[in-house]
Order: sequence, then structure tokens, then C-alpha cells
Amino acid sequence: MSSLDNKVAIITGAGQVNGIGRAIALKLAKLGATTILTDLSSATELERIAKEIGEESGRPCLSMHCDISQEEDIHTCVDRTLEKFACIDILVNNAGVTGSGTAFLDIQDSTWDLSYQVNIKGSMRFIKSVLPHMQKQGGGSIINNASICGLGALEAIPANYTASKFAIVGLTKAIALEFAADKIRCNAVCPGVVNTGMRQDALARIAEQMNVSIEEAEKIEDEAIAMKRAAEPEEVAEAVAYLVSPASSYITGVALPVAGGLAPGL
Repeated sequence: MSSLDNKVAIITGAGQVNGIGRAIALKLAKLGATTILTDLSSATELERIAKEIGEESGRPCLSMHCDISQEEDIHTCVDRTLEKFACIDILVNNAGVTGSGTAFLDIQDSTWDLSYQVNIKGSMRFIKSVLPHMQKQGGGSIINNASICGLGALEAIPANYTASKFAIVGLTKAIALEFAADKIRCNAVCPGVVNTGMRQDALARIAEQMNVSIEEAEKIEDEAIAMKRAAEPEEVAEAVAYLVSPASSYITGVALPVAGGLAPGL
């Protein structure tokens, strides 16, 4: 894997101990990047994760509370990063929400609004905030977490989540096309089933829908995957690290499944 020495990376949604965001931050830090972690989790917990990553990687790792549904929070994060490090080379839009329930007719407008505000508009605003600086410095790399649900509809996954992730794939391609001449690459990763807290929520929905136990739901879900297991967050982080590195310098606008052969659905 190519080195990310002297690169500065912002990773959103990085405040969960077993989450994809934390795994991405640690991987990029181990490759030499300075990392800025953002999340809605408690400041104490986020600081603890940042400290652990800094100690394990030997690289600077900062934490910033940031609600990506609030434009002011995004601008504050970008401004503080630039004040301290003078550049932003990498943005990983990982933060997202799912919403409860799966039946389309039962999904409330407020749930649709939240999916839009966080998954779509929050990612768009973060991209919009960093792009001028990437243009000025001569390039950069943006990664959006689109989920396998950005490629196809899956059972037990709410329509609001699926729709928002399809939008993220479209946003990724539009940004990649418009800013390629500025040497700014934009790609999406599309994780399938990953062993995180979000998976546990999904398993609960599957179990309820199929009237089975959580353990049975997990076996059913694993059987639908060609590799017969869920991914670990670190495996998604490896894909992100490749896409932001010089090794992928001629890749932009892709939506890469990281799903162990799980079909993208309908």
C-alpha cells in the first residue's frame, strides 16, 4: 500500500469503537496520515478513540464533535483543520443513519427527512466545504460510504436508507466527473454486511420480520453472502485506503462493492 505521509484526512462518523469510521481512521493513520475524527458521540469517547489511534499509529489524531446535518458544524471542522494543518487531502464521508422499520408505508416523513439531511445533504455539504481548498492545493481524494444498498434494494432494509445511498452513488459520480480536471478524485465504497452495531440493528429487523431468533437471522444473512460471513470493519478500511492512495491514481467515479460476493439486490 502506498504511503500517505504528510496527508491530512477527515473521517466522519468515526466515534464507534467497532465502527467502520474508526477502522478507516486507524488504517490511514498507520499509513502516515494525520487524521481528524468527527462524530456525534460524546466528546470523551471520541477523544479516547483519537488518543488510541494516535498512540497505535504514532501520528497526530484529533477529535472534533460534528453533526453533519448542521452546516455550521461542518464549516467549523474544516476551518479548524485548515488552521492547524493548512490542508485537507482526504475526506471520508462515513457518517450515516438508517431509520427504524422496513415497511414503506410505515416510514414517517421525519425519517425520510433525517436520511436526506444526514446521508445526502451532510455528505454534500462536507464535499462542498472541502472542494475549494482541494482545488487550491492541486488535488485531493473524497470517499463516500454508499453501502451495497446504493447498488440495489435488499430485504429488511428501509426504503429511505436505500434511496439515500443510491443518491450518494450519483453524487459520487457527478463530483468525480466535474472535478477530475482539478485532480480531485471521488469514489464510493459499498460495504455489504459488516460486523458493527448497525448490523445488530439490521439483524433485529430481520428476526422480527421472519419471526426467528437473532442467531437464526445471522445464519440466514450469512448464507446469502458468497463468502458465508460478514466483513470486519478493517476489511472495508483496506478498500478505502487503496482508493485514497497514489496506487489508485487513475480511478475515480467508481462505486466499489466490499461485500464478499453479496448480490446488490434488485
